[in-house]
Amino acid sequence: MLQAKDIMHPRCSIMAKERGEELVRKMLCEYPALPVINEDLEVLGVVSEHDILFALKEGRTIHEFDAETVMTSPALTVTTDTPVDQIMEMMVSRQLTMVPVVAKGNSQLVGIISRKNIINAADEYGFWPEHEFKKRV
Repeated sequence: MLQAKDIMHPRCSIMAKERGEELVRKMLCEYPALPVINEDLEVLGVVSEHDILFALKEGRTIHEFDAETVMTSPALTVTTDTPVDQIMEMMVSRQLTMVPVVAKGNSQLVGIISRKNIINAADEYGFWPEHEFKKRV
């Protein structure tokens, strides 16, 4: 069974105190959301493109917000041994674009999984074997 540790992207995050300009720069990455962490690498929340758009819609300038003030908290997280099919279900049912992966037994960030990571894994590992597909048709 494929688990989070098999498809996650290594640690990619934003520090809680990162100011608007640096925050926006980091959000130009390939991920639509990133986990917000403290100095101990503990996940505090998630900042998404939506969160930044909302701050801008409110009329806040790039100098008037930081990761901590725009993040969604608490973040829904998974552990390294969470099955990928469970992560996929959680992402679909809650309309998540990314989930932080934390070490088992604590809230320290070890990686992230986006929808694209799951789709790539489905392609690479063949989540939907041909014989299963034929049963549904």
